[in-house]
Amino acid sequence: MDKVIDTWDRLVEADKYFSSEKYKPTVDLAKKLFETGELDLCVKELEKLPTRSDLLKELIEKLRGKSVYKTLTKIQEEKIDNDLTTLKGLFSLGTHIVIECEHGNKAYGMLIPGILEKISEIAYNIL
Repeated sequence: MDKVIDTWDRLVEADKYFSSEKYKPTVDLAKKLFETGELDLCVKELEKLPTRSDLLKELIEKLRGKSVYKTLTKIQEEKIDNDLTTLKGLFSLGTHIVIECEHGNKAYGMLIPGILEKISEIAYNIL
């Protein structure tokens, strides 16, 4: 039963964030496989979608050439010891996520909860 619920949760999330034409065939096939009870095949299909980590790397790479790229790269490499700089970089990343979503790339929206959590954590520690 847990496998059914876990697969359903993944499918709902995929349907929410991966609605663009690029991912639609994968999500549609996963839905069909779920509906026919082929959970293992459904999971395999869902695994073809990018992970949060994949999306984050892809977005940061899109920002190459912008000032935020250097900050985000340093954050990833844990080379920033200043919470304010980290906070500034994360807020900027959040802005770029929203911009991507505005351009129809809703998959990047998956990153927002994690970014907000990290921003809250850092802001709490500063205060």
